Amino acid sequence: MAYEKTWHRDYAAESLKRAETSRWTQDANLEWTQLALECAQVVHLARQVGEELGNEKIIGIADTVLSTIEAHSQATYRRPCYKRITTAQTHLLAVTLLERFGSARRVANAVWQLTDDEIDQAKA
Repeated sequence: MAYEKTWHRDYAAESLKRAETSRWTQDANLEWTQLALECAQVVHLARQVGEELGNEKIIGIADTVLSTIEAHSQATYRRPCYKRITTAQTHLLAVTLLERFGSARRVANAVWQLTDDEIDQAKA
């Protein structure tokens, strides 16, 4: 999936349900949260948590990820963007979010106001 500024609520619910029901997923909470960090909405939440904690490292990583997403949104055929979000960046931000919220469902609720019923009823 390409880096996006926003995800539609339905896509977020469907992707979370897919992660939870996949037999190949070892830790659905961590893996989905890392995937969701390719969306600027979730990165903004991670940055906000970093500010609440007063952790400059988290804030700096979130800012870097946001600038990468912004660069990709402005890329064109003639001016491609080669910046990437690393697994180390998404891992640290995902762990931060999961420590604050406890589960991927709560992260989704904080970003898109998704309820457990909406996630359970989503198409996987």
